[in-house]
Amino acid sequence: MKNVILISAFLCLLLACSKEDLGTVSAYLGQEIKLKEGQSALYNSNGSEGAPAIKLKVEEVRDSRCPSDVVCITYGSVEVKLSLGTMDSSYRNITMCLGDCGKGGQWVDEAVVPIGAIPYKVRLLDVTPLPKHSDQKRVTKEVQLVLERL
Repeated sequence: MKNVILISAFLCLLLACSKEDLGTVSAYLGQEIKLKEGQSALYNSNGSEGAPAIKLKVEEVRDSRCPSDVVCITYGSVEVKLSLGTMDSSYRNITMCLGDCGKGGQWVDEAVVPIGAIPYKVRLLDVTPLPKHSDQKRVTKEVQLVLERL
């Protein structure tokens, strides 16, 4: 009996430590939106023929940019992992990057993602706030992006 209680307590603690679900916001194609890490946007088709509703989620943000309160030689980079898909199809995962992204210093801030037979373009505009050396606690990042149908 004690084992069952201990296992139940452990599972409750484990679930409490999982990422917070920040909900889903409504958006339309071409709109600049801001999503927090773990948050989703639902793009409704707005009556377009053959265009299902698209769900875009910010899965993870890895920020290694130069802190705002430090002078650095390089800018560093910030990577954003996104998932996109429809309710009736599998989701596609993409990683986008701003800054020194290991490809000759190029920014990987745009991606074309086919969902079904329809191509969409995702543009990563910004990730805020910049890291601070004086603030070592984990800060929830906010990602600014645009989803467009091509």
